[in-house]
Amino acid sequence: MNADAVYIVPDTLPKDGVLFPLVQCFNHAVYIAPVENELPEELPPLAEELQAQGVLCWHCPAPLGADRERFLRLISELRQRPGEHISLTLAGTGGREEESQNGIISAVRRQAAGGRTETKQTDALWQARLVLKLAEIAERQEEEVRQSLRRIALREQELFSRLRDVDSPFCPHTEAASSSPADDSRRMRLRLKAWRTLLTFSTEPPPATVFVTAARETFDSLMEEGGGDAQPLLTLPLPAVPAACNVAEKREVFHRDAATLLSGLFRHPADFPAEEWNRLLDAHYPAAEHSRCRLSLHRLPESAAHVLCSGKQGTIIGMLEQHVPDETIRQWAKGLLEEISPS
Repeated sequence: MNADAVYIVPDTLPKDGVLFPLVQCFNHAVYIAPVENELPEELPPLAEELQAQGVLCWHCPAPLGADRERFLRLISELRQRPGEHISLTLAGTGGREEESQNGIISAVRRQAAGGRTETKQTDALWQARLVLKLAEIAERQEEEVRQSLRRIALREQELFSRLRDVDSPFCPHTEAASSSPADDSRRMRLRLKAWRTLLTFSTEPPPATVFVTAARETFDSLMEEGGGDAQPLLTLPLPAVPAACNVAEKREVFHRDAATLLSGLFRHPADFPAEEWNRLLDAHYPAAEHSRCRLSLHRLPESAAHVLCSGKQGTIIGMLEQHVPDETIRQWAKGLLEEISPS
């Protein structure tokens, strides 16, 4: 197993709650970029720091080349009038959902191409990129709504606390509205299919054979396509919350002290000394401060290399469970900035 890099599936927007635990046992965390040389406009605090260190990386499997500017103009146009395409493309209606979605994307694609007919491969790649970029737009819009509702809920809570003046202040329901589980499921399936399409037509196959997801549905789908013959390797506890520490410095020290263990982990996972790992983890990342999540690793048989277009060594699929929500990480980052800012 290649321990240098882990590919995060099928996200294209980094999440601190996923990144922090994974970079403790991998040198690089890699996200697929639908378009070459086009990074997200805004990154979460930890993701931005990891990118500056070269730990967070981007890989565009099938560059657009001369069509890059044309594709970006199309995305810019869709951002200005998202209602025409995003909801239909990502949610779908009726029993012929996939055909409907592909028809919509193909129509948009032909419009961007000026009516020219191109190869099926080119068309498939454009569809995949559109799905991933539209998913990014929808995800950012939903996050803006959630943040707005959180701010309203906090103001409401403060107001009721002042009015009631009791020891147990009124706590309104603060969960933000989101898309339905059915919509989330359809979106995840579309994103996974698009993510894999880019890898299928990759001009540069991924150097890593380790793919990790924090979405249970994605993990189950990949395991099912692997034929049900995946071999469980191990379940690895990891720190979940950065807490009040210098992330880069602490990670470097941990990697140095854990170098021998990590080397053995990816060479002979069945013989991994779990007790020694737990002692080292407790010494560097006490559970009381950093909490815990777990990474479950499974090896697909060589016959299932098609699942994520990996090498002949056999694909490693990982499921990151009980990772900390990004909102918790954001609150940590906000608190840390307040501590270090001059009063």
